[in-house]
Amino acid sequence: MAVDSALPGRLALEQACAAFGLNPNAVQLLHRRSNAVWRVGDVVVRLAPDTPLRRTRAATSITVTRWLASTATEPIALPPLPGEQPVVVDGAVATFWPYRSVASEPSAHDVGRLVRRLHQQPAPPFRIPQYHPLRRLRDALDVDAARPQPVLSDYERDWLRDQADALVAAFEMTRFPLGYGLVHADAHEENLLLAEDGWVLIDWDNACYGPRELDLVGTLPDHFHIPDTHRAEFVRSYGYDLLEWPGWMLLRDITEYHSLGSYIRIAPDEPRAEHELRRRLESLRTGDRDIVWRSVG
Repeated sequence: MAVDSALPGRLALEQACAAFGLNPNAVQLLHRRSNAVWRVGDVVVRLAPDTPLRRTRAATSITVTRWLASTATEPIALPPLPGEQPVVVDGAVATFWPYRSVASEPSAHDVGRLVRRLHQQPAPPFRIPQYHPLRRLRDALDVDAARPQPVLSDYERDWLRDQADALVAAFEMTRFPLGYGLVHADAHEENLLLAEDGWVLIDWDNACYGPRELDLVGTLPDHFHIPDTHRAEFVRSYGYDLLEWPGWMLLRDITEYHSLGSYIRIAPDEPRAEHELRRRLESLRTGDRDIVWRSVG
């Protein structure tokens, strides 16, 4: 299996398409962050390094979205293409989804409505992964430590491990008022897509059994400096204000540290990602919450 570091490239895309019976012509790279996401005609192919964790995440995204498409009375998730998925080729795991053009922009109201709809679903009739806070960050730190030329210094990795340990310990002692269930764990406007029957959630790689508050972290004041009007719109749509819960800062911090994992992985090949990683590290180490984080991919 591959090391969960550099993302699969064009050769892996061609191999995965051939295995799925798709002609890999007219391809377009959409973005590279946690996955390499390609458009192949009217199909979107999501590629990740072939590791046990990535196989589990890919399989979960397929199973969960197919189940939601078959059971939910209103649309929640974009279902994958028919066929045996995920597809595993040399060093990569792939999933295949219908391509939809971006004709309009979703709102915070749309996100809140979909999350509320998701949280109202019954428990899935199959096992889903348990949420493990900051597992991806810890794995990324191990990947970086094994590199001939690490992105982070020993001090930076040790500091991040200490922060992760403290946050995980606090998480394990926390009670969550909304309880546990199936969560998307990455619900925001960039992960919404307009399908035939309305807006749906995409990118279910992080789907798991965890506290429902994980799907509300987009309402929290954080380093992305989302306007208060945006948060209020989400809260009105979902029906609960996470800021009323004293533990909200714990989830904010876990989410921000979690975001470092993908940047640590791709930094050696993406100078802009390394620059953003440095900005994020500096703001976390100094406690400077005025620094606005930007997505790079």
